[in-house]
Amino acid sequence: MNRTANTRRNSRGFTLVELCAGVGICAALVSQAVPTMGKMQQEQKLRASAETLASDLRFARSEAARLSDSVYFRVSGKGANACYVLYIGVRNDCDCAGGQAICKTSNSAVIKTEWLPNSQPVRLHSNAETLEFQHRQGLVTQTGSIDLTLDSGPGIRQVIAITGRVRSCYTGAKLGGLSKCA
Repeated sequence: MNRTANTRRNSRGFTLVELCAGVGICAALVSQAVPTMGKMQQEQKLRASAETLASDLRFARSEAARLSDSVYFRVSGKGANACYVLYIGVRNDCDCAGGQAICKTSNSAVIKTEWLPNSQPVRLHSNAETLEFQHRQGLVTQTGSIDLTLDSGPGIRQVIAITGRVRSCYTGAKLGGLSKCA
């Protein structure tokens, strides 16, 4: 009886086979989780960029009312290294394509500029180059949409109505919390 108790005390722990099996199972689980985590990080960058864009569009509308002057929202470039600039003054007078926001005349002034660097997986495409937010009724002339997409497919579209209001929807792969673009 005493000998059995000693054997039980000495057999605490794992055998080498059990340890290797456990490490193998953990490695298999981690190898499945890593690509999913990368995809989640890219989607979070996409959502953050889309929310910044929507916020800037709303800001342009409110600044037009506050300043009693038209505010222009201009998209420069397509895809990687694209940018947009909010400014007051003369239509198509300011641009940010050269890596710096520049206005051609002193009658215009930049309010805000945003760049999407090449290092980011988010790409910017717009069907309207310049949107004018009018100060009287808050309307926007030329309505349009601005797409932010990932290299891997999913995207978020910001649709700007003639009333100047912005709504978001998804393109490509489904993104939770958003409706599908029509």
